[in-house]
Amino acid sequence: MSVEDFLYRIGESVDSVIHGIISFINPTPSEEPPSFRYLGRLVKKRLTTHEYLSLKLQIAFLLYLIMNLILLFLRASPLWLVGVAVVYFLYLRYTLVRNREFFVEHEPYRFFYYAISLISFAVFTGYTVVRRIATSIYYYYAYLLIAFVAVMAFRWYFKQRYGRDYTYGVVEEIKGEVVKVFVHDDIAANVKPGHYWVDAVEDLEVGRVVKLIVEDRKLKGAVPLKIIEVYLSDIENQSSHSSTEPKEETE
Repeated sequence: MSVEDFLYRIGESVDSVIHGIISFINPTPSEEPPSFRYLGRLVKKRLTTHEYLSLKLQIAFLLYLIMNLILLFLRASPLWLVGVAVVYFLYLRYTLVRNREFFVEHEPYRFFYYAISLISFAVFTGYTVVRRIATSIYYYYAYLLIAFVAVMAFRWYFKQRYGRDYTYGVVEEIKGEVVKVFVHDDIAANVKPGHYWVDAVEDLEVGRVVKLIVEDRKLKGAVPLKIIEVYLSDIENQSSHSSTEPKEETE
């Protein structure tokens, strides 16, 4: 390899790294669905793009919490908490913006993860302050109470703003008087992804989109109970970038 070729390859590598950093800091929505090469190897069952994205957000948030707990245990400088938060929020923003078109419903996820992450950052940094000024255990009790109230207030506000008692699903199997419906991960309805058996209604066909009423169970998530509407148009496919919002409604 000549010196010119070597220098040219170095220049290409540097340019690629710089472009990647700029794209990470200032992402733009992608028109192509993301690939989940590594995550797909860890998850044995088949998931839609929406479920994979939701899982990525959950894993990133969990790792963020674990990293902060480790830093608190090691009594690291608060600057470490800030540094971890900067990297995490850049990744969170990149994931949400880059894949905006591939969430079934983008806005609730964006609001939820930004808000809960900011609350977590405030809780961790606040704890480092309390640890420095606390003269008795009652300081910690008061701080835990404040943190609990903040989380409950956020939970109430999120339910008021985005919460709903229904979700959408796709009919996958009909067996006499019951039907198996696939439901996406739905943070607004507090429903976990999966297959649910509900009573059948008229005009059902495999592939049809249905609207289901859900029952909220405290601390356990909501569960679809019954079909309340059937939509005439089939979804294009069962991936998350095919919205399950209805277009034509039955009477």
